[in-house]
Amino acid sequence: MTNSTASMGYELVPDLATILATEEPRVPEEWTLAAVTPEALEIVGPWYWGPTPVVIRTLLDGWLDMRGLLGPSRSSRFRPGAGGTWVGLDGYYAGDRLRVVRDDDGTVRQLDLASFCLTRTPYDPTADVPGGVDPAG
Repeated sequence: MTNSTASMGYELVPDLATILATEEPRVPEEWTLAAVTPEALEIVGPWYWGPTPVVIRTLLDGWLDMRGLLGPSRSSRFRPGAGGTWVGLDGYYAGDRLRVVRDDDGTVRQLDLASFCLTRTPYDPTADVPGGVDPAG
């Protein structure tokens, strides 16, 4: 439009500025890590119930969301509960408590969710097995 030797005149400039201002996509708000606690951050990521992978993510309100990593699975949202636990709000784990199990040095070893043992690797041999394991195999 500006390569014309005669130009298009100055009258077009305000119209183009108005069109740009109304049609140009807005820059989104800057992302912040508000409401996410260190306790939530240390348990986000992939977990396994036996061979079944799930992922725990944080939500904007500081709650957690657990979903299947590879497709549909048992899922729920969790809000902080008493004593460092999390309470299932909906889905399969509604009303159940998710408890973080730690080693002696304070690192997270596993998650106990209504007798389900979630570990960072499939069938983690160092994790507790609810009900124990028969020594005879």
